[in-house]
Amino acid sequence: MLSNISFVVVKPVYLGNIGAVARAMKNFALSDLRLVCPPKNYKDAEARKMAVGAFDILKGAKLFDTLDEALQDVAIAVGTTAGTQRKLVPVPLSEITSVIEKSSENNKVAFIFGDERDGLRQEDLHRCHHIVTIPTSPLLPSLNLAQAACVIGYELCRQQPDPAKTTEAAELSTGQSDTELLQLFSQISDSVNFSRTFNKHLVLSEFRQLWQKTSPTKREADLLKGILIRLQQHLELKSSDHDGAD
Repeated sequence: MLSNISFVVVKPVYLGNIGAVARAMKNFALSDLRLVCPPKNYKDAEARKMAVGAFDILKGAKLFDTLDEALQDVAIAVGTTAGTQRKLVPVPLSEITSVIEKSSENNKVAFIFGDERDGLRQEDLHRCHHIVTIPTSPLLPSLNLAQAACVIGYELCRQQPDPAKTTEAAELSTGQSDTELLQLFSQISDSVNFSRTFNKHLVLSEFRQLWQKTSPTKREADLLKGILIRLQQHLELKSSDHDGAD
C-alpha cells in the first residue's frame, strides 16, 4: 500500500519545509516525493539539515512544471486544505482512509499539499478526487506543511491492511487517461458549438469533477474514450461530406 502513495508539494517556498516533509515521509515508510515548481536550490543546506536521515528521499524527488503533469500516473488525488471551500467541502482524513487503503493496493494515490503561504488554489482542488482536512483548533486551524505531512503519514501507516483479509482492488483510470478523455470531450463540444454557448473552462472543470466522483476503472475509461473517438470521427465525416456537397 505505502509504495503506491505519493506526496506532491505544489510550489513550496521554504527549503526547511521541503526537507522536513522528506523526513516525515521516511518516518512512515513513504518514498515517492513529487515537487511542482520548487525553488531551484531545493536541495541546499537548509533542506538537507531538516531532511536528516532522509536525504535519499529529498535527492530522489521528482520535479514537475504543473500539477497535472505530476498526476499523470495517479488514479486518486487527495487535496489537503485547512480552509472551507464554498463548493468543495473538505472532510476529515479519517472519513476516506478506507477508500485510500483499498485504492492504493493496485493504484497510485497522491496527497497534494499547497505552498506555505496560500495553500492549494481552487483550480488545484478541482483536480482532486477528495479534499481532506486535519481537524484542529479554530484558534489556529492551519498546520505547518511538514506537520500536515507527518500527520497524514502516521494515519496511512496506522491503517496498513491485513494481507489475509484484502481482495485485489480494481485498476482505476489515471490522470493521463482522464486528461485524454477531457481533451476528446472538449473537441466534441467544440464540434457541436457547445463551447460557444457556455464558459468552456468552467464546463471542462465541472465535467472532470463529475467524472472523478465516479472513481472509474481503467476499463470504463477506455470504453468511454473509445465511444468518444468514434463519435468524433463520425462528426468529422459528416462535416467533410457537408463541405463536399457545398
